[in-house]
Amino acid sequence: MRYAAGNAKIVCPCCQNDTFQKDYRQLNSRGATFFGLDWANRNATILVCDRCTHISWFMNEVDDYE
Repeated sequence: MRYAAGNAKIVCPCCQNDTFQKDYRQLNSRGATFFGLDWANRNATILVCDRCTHISWFMNEVDDYE
């Protein structure tokens, strides 16, 4: 799938591919983990390049485009 962020098409910085698999990862902090509050941490959107598997991280949701 192809994605855009802030009206800019996303391409892989390593191989210039423009198709990715989207997933989400939790941004853990030491304090929240120490107190068992991992659920309160923010999530980041990640895009994994279909060609070279480079992972790009985004703090906000990315938009689909075709």
